[in-house]
Amino acid sequence: MTFADAAVKLDVRPGASGVGCTAMLIENQGIANIDVNVVITGGGVTISPSTISVTLASGGSITVPVCAIANVRAGYKNVDVQATGQGCETTTCLNPQTKFAGFTAQIEQYARLSIRADQPFQRVGPGKEFPLSFTVINYGNHIDTILVEVINQEALEDAGFIVALSQPQVEIDSQGEMQIPLQVRTPRGTVVGWFNEYHTVIVKASTTLAGETEARSITSTLWVRGVFMPGFETAFSLLAL
Repeated sequence: MTFADAAVKLDVRPGASGVGCTAMLIENQGIANIDVNVVITGGGVTISPSTISVTLASGGSITVPVCAIANVRAGYKNVDVQATGQGCETTTCLNPQTKFAGFTAQIEQYARLSIRADQPFQRVGPGKEFPLSFTVINYGNHIDTILVEVINQEALEDAGFIVALSQPQVEIDSQGEMQIPLQVRTPRGTVVGWFNEYHTVIVKASTTLAGETEARSITSTLWVRGVFMPGFETAFSLLAL
C-alpha cells in the first residue's frame, strides 16, 4: 500500500478549489484472495474517499484516487495524511496484517492586502505639522511582511511638504490589521493672505510571496487653506491704486 506522491499542494486562495489529489496503490503480494479495508485520516483537511474496501486476487492490485480538501482561505500549514490498511484472507481471515502509508497535504500560503486612509480628507493650514494614519489589513492566510511607502513622497517634498513614515515595514498576522502613522508638515506658502491648495498623499502597501507581488494603494487628500490676514485687503487696494 503506497501513495504516488509524498506531498500534494492545496491552493486555497479565493476562487480556487482547495483540492489536491494523489493515488494510492493497493497490492496483494500473497497467494490467496484477500479482503482489504483502508481508513485514511488527516487532521485539518477532508479526505475523499476516507475509507476503501476491496477484494484482491493473488497478485492483483488496484489504484484508487485520493484527494485532500481544505476550506477556501484556510490557514497555511502542512497536514500529515495517514492511511491504515488491514487485510486478511477472504475465506479464513487468518493472520491479518496491518500496513501504513501516508502523504503530506500542503495548504499553500497566499497574500491578500487592503489599505484604507483613516483621514481621507484633511483640512490644514500652511506651516502646520499634523498626523495622518493608514490602516493595512492582511487578508492572506499567514503572517506576512509588508512594505509601506509614500509613493509620491518626492513630489510632495518638491512642493515644500515634509513627510515622515515611522514604520516602512511591518509584520501582520493573517486576518489582522495595523495602523501606520505618518507625520506631515505643510509648506508655509509664499504670499500673505489666502493659501488655498489641494494635495494628495498616496500610500502603498505591498508584499512579495513566491515571486508574486500583491500591492494596494490609497489616497488621502489635503486641503491646505490659509487664514485671511486682517488689513491685507486694504493694503492690497492701496497697492492697486
